[in-house]
Amino acid sequence: MIREISEPSPDIGRGYIINIIIWLGGGISTVCVVLRVYSRLYIIHRPGWDDAIVGFAALLNISARALMSVVVAHGLGQHIIYLSNYDIDIITYYNPILELMGIIAYCLPKLAIVILIQKLMGRATWGIWFLYGVVAVLFILTVVSIVIIFVVCNSPGQFLHLVSPERCVPIEFYDIVNTLASAWSAFTDLALAVSPAVFLWNLQMKTSRKMTVILIMALGFFAMVAAIAKTLQLPKQTSPDVTYDIFWLYITVAVETDLVIIASCAPALPKLCARVFSRRQDQTALTSYHPGRPSWYGYQRQDGMSSPQHGRSPSFKGGKRTEFRLGRPLENLELGEMDEW
Repeated sequence: MIREISEPSPDIGRGYIINIIIWLGGGISTVCVVLRVYSRLYIIHRPGWDDAIVGFAALLNISARALMSVVVAHGLGQHIIYLSNYDIDIITYYNPILELMGIIAYCLPKLAIVILIQKLMGRATWGIWFLYGVVAVLFILTVVSIVIIFVVCNSPGQFLHLVSPERCVPIEFYDIVNTLASAWSAFTDLALAVSPAVFLWNLQMKTSRKMTVILIMALGFFAMVAAIAKTLQLPKQTSPDVTYDIFWLYITVAVETDLVIIASCAPALPKLCARVFSRRQDQTALTSYHPGRPSWYGYQRQDGMSSPQHGRSPSFKGGKRTEFRLGRPLENLELGEMDEW
């Protein structure tokens, strides 16, 4: 008799795809965090608690990726019928730890974004308190999810095993709380993406700068899409072939976390880019228009008198030499009216 149902090929595995996506996205988000910290320390000279929050989230994100690669090495992304009991135990042991790190990693940057918006506003308005309330609800749901993860089993030796039949909390309750937290995370991303357009429009800023701020903060829309996709994948955690079917859940969680971290770092990047490109343009202009001229050429008096000619000494005022760069004194060269941008 010919078998009507064929077993899946043991060679079918999607773990390598998980590794590629999580490390590519994790690398990009980590670079963004490094650039943000550099910008705050050496360009803006105003590091804050939001920088520490984003940095801690990045550390958790990379740690979770390392554990995720360990889980992939033990069969995540493959069909469960081909995995040994040892591999299944490893996967079920590390899965709650991954959830704990992942949940915190994508929640903390959202708090950093609210802090940044408050800095831009200059004061705590009703809209800022609304955003703090939205993030507070997200953290409450997150704490409940974490508590459920680590108390799901009665047996002391099995409390980390989500697939264990010994549960003190019904799986339906866990699914409801987890789905609610994920859906609220998507709503939080939406609120953080829309709020800058509402709060910042009446500020005394150039229209072009307002549009830049709004477009940068709108990166949260992509995080919202990833959060919605993650919510739709949550039922796969109870699939009979969970190690294979949970593939898209891992992918969407990783993508959402990376997008949230990048969105929290993006506002600090334009000023860094402007400073880098401004220096390059200035050096190119001075080299192109004044080749072979002495190092003091181009210095201008601050008292309104004419610039020194070639062959004369540079001007001084109060014993201090003022460098002239493209028509503006170097010490007055600022890149934007707001320190955060």
